Amino acid sequence: MANKRRPRFSLSVAIMAHPKRELYIPDLQGKLGRPSRVVWDRINDRWDTGRRSLLAYDATKSHHMVIQDDAVLCRDLPAGVESALAEVPADSIMGLYLGRTRAWRPIWMRLQRVQPGLRWVRMAELMWGVGVVVPTRWIDDIVEIGDEFEDIPNYDSRISAACMRLGLPVYYPWPSLVSHRASPSLVEGRGWRGRYAYRFIGEHASALTIRWRGPAVSVQPPAAAIGRSRGRARRAGTRG
Repeated sequence: MANKRRPRFSLSVAIMAHPKRELYIPDLQGKLGRPSRVVWDRINDRWDTGRRSLLAYDATKSHHMVIQDDAVLCRDLPAGVESALAEVPADSIMGLYLGRTRAWRPIWMRLQRVQPGLRWVRMAELMWGVGVVVPTRWIDDIVEIGDEFEDIPNYDSRISAACMRLGLPVYYPWPSLVSHRASPSLVEGRGWRGRYAYRFIGEHASALTIRWRGPAVSVQPPAAAIGRSRGRARRAGTRG
């Protein structure tokens, strides 16, 4: 019997950028190692920049990746993502980062202990926006739904609401393929402590070294991780 051929995936890339972090952009572009469109914040609005970053996709590609300007990348990220996409459902989002704030840490510690071969964490929503991969055929719908939530500033919360509305699960690779720089958040009142991945593959490690075929575990976000903005998006995203 002939071997079943895996589907081939292709990726376009955009960097969601703020002028205050302009110095980070050349390094990101170099580490991505392929053409990437830089989408600049123009009115200090997270959703405006995020939606334009999503819409910067190449329709000839199967998926589109948006990387935020304060991301730390592993090596061979685009090629590694294209390889990993073969192991998740076609109609799903990929979140490249799992955070390690106090609310999440016990969950990840337990998974690390009881699931030594874990490759994927599955959730119904997108909890972090530092690195996101979206099937291009769903982007217009996600942006249209995200536009409804004018009172929700967070880019990732609006995408999350769209994912829940559309029934698109979110798969997070274990280990994470991106982390945050140790730099202050641009969101007023938000610090940077804890803003890095719980288990990052490492800046000098290659995403192509991981065999992505492996178990996926479903996780519910802890109550402490659901802020007011995300809670509104959650309720709106699950309505009929």
